[in-house]
Amino acid sequence: MDSHDRVSELDRHLVEFAQLLRSVGLKISPSEISDAADGLSLLGLVDRDRVEAVLQATLVKDVQYISAFKEAFRAYFASLEQKQAWQKDAEDKTSQWNEQIESTRKDLRFQENELDLSEEQRAIYASLPEKDKQRLRDFLEKSSNGTRSGVPVDHSYQPMVERVLRGSLEYWRKKLNEEEPIFSPGSTDGVLSEVERALRDREAEVLSRDLKKISAEEWPEVIRLIRRLSQRLASQVTRRYRAARRRGGLDMRSTLRRNLRYGGVLVERSYRSRRRGRPKIVLLCDISGSMLKYTEFIWQFIYGLSSVVSGIKTFAFGEVLIPLTEKFKKGQRFEVMVKEALAVSGKEWGGGTNLANALETLRSKFPDTLSKQTLLLIVSDAQTLEGEKAAALLGGIHGQVRQVLWLNTLPERRWVETPYVKAFLPSCVMYECFTLGHLTKILNKQF
Repeated sequence: MDSHDRVSELDRHLVEFAQLLRSVGLKISPSEISDAADGLSLLGLVDRDRVEAVLQATLVKDVQYISAFKEAFRAYFASLEQKQAWQKDAEDKTSQWNEQIESTRKDLRFQENELDLSEEQRAIYASLPEKDKQRLRDFLEKSSNGTRSGVPVDHSYQPMVERVLRGSLEYWRKKLNEEEPIFSPGSTDGVLSEVERALRDREAEVLSRDLKKISAEEWPEVIRLIRRLSQRLASQVTRRYRAARRRGGLDMRSTLRRNLRYGGVLVERSYRSRRRGRPKIVLLCDISGSMLKYTEFIWQFIYGLSSVVSGIKTFAFGEVLIPLTEKFKKGQRFEVMVKEALAVSGKEWGGGTNLANALETLRSKFPDTLSKQTLLLIVSDAQTLEGEKAAALLGGIHGQVRQVLWLNTLPERRWVETPYVKAFLPSCVMYECFTLGHLTKILNKQF
């Protein structure tokens, strides 16, 4: 092979590798591919570590994508045997997935007509235990054979049946995702499928890790994950609000009672009361030394929901309450924002934590923040001075707001070590929240 052929082969591999990186979120320009080719021409291809270093230096512009780059590099430059194994695995998973989806088309029918369901909804059905599948099939059979006022129902009732079935599958989606998430097989390309699997595993590991154990080097990657998770949740919340704009969700118990006379066919529907409007979030953050890293990540997540709430007001507290809403700057870290606010106010970081002072100041100086649309979100380990006074004040505020939600960064088994947790519990809903996985589940329940 002459030098021209070697260059052409190198260019082909670089273009393929760049396309793989684009598939997992990196933006790669032609000029960057050219820079990578020049670098490899100078340093050669013998040393794998040097090749990786050159490609990372020329193709990765943001540190948050380094982990994705490393997984892509590992997979693309794996042995031929390994790539063949990944390809077979990807094809097998795709084939199994398609068979499952196709099998649902036989089960999920109304009067022999196929129901209008998404592939995700069909995958949820395919993942159900057999007894629960049978319940849904029985419902469809009864609905198909039902009558109204002695007259058999016809195909015009199909949209109603589809809505009920989608509601049931949505319930199962949430339940199954809490136990074991349902993933589509992804790409049929073996290498890309392997990279996607590795990144999912990496995400799952980060979601389950105590936030205080995330190193500074990992922060950019974790912040990117937080933004993606909060955007995903915001999108789900938006769909829920649109669906419930005129009335509440379907009240299944009342609906079933009303339709017993129709032989189980859901002819008449009952709805819950109209959903309350979008909440206003008041975020009250403990900034003691042990809390700062937790607060940083939780604050980033909450602000990612700004498109689906009526407003977010942020306060920090140590010995005193520090308003931060007007200090917010896009891209700024929470710690920097707090330091700037302290510098302006002439206060110093440090000292004790006094939630009682913070709540008292919130009620007296910022009364407009507390209303029946307010979700008061407290981020703290509940270790505070004047705990009894703080509990009494929280009890008063609890009656003024929509809900008090307390994210406790201590594991629940350690709450007994904190003297005032028991006093706070009657006035709030308290969750342990020291991982991103905890935070995601909690906010999913609230919205």
